[in-house]
Amino acid sequence: MCRQSATVCLAKSPSRQQRELPGTAARLAVLPDPRDRRGRRHSLTSVLLTAACAVLAGARSYLAIGQ
Repeated sequence: MCRQSATVCLAKSPSRQQRELPGTAARLAVLPDPRDRRGRRHSLTSVLLTAACAVLAGARSYLAIGQ
């Protein structure tokens, strides 16, 4: 349940299985991949971890994450 007032909650709460996973990579590995099967070269986990590392390093846009 979303606890934000006057705001639509767009994200579901994590399931019990997701909350019990030990690390970030393990948590990302259980996410469903919404991408089309064609053209998929890298796993969703590796793409999300790379983007997260870029943001932590200071990237502030999609272009900066891609570089």
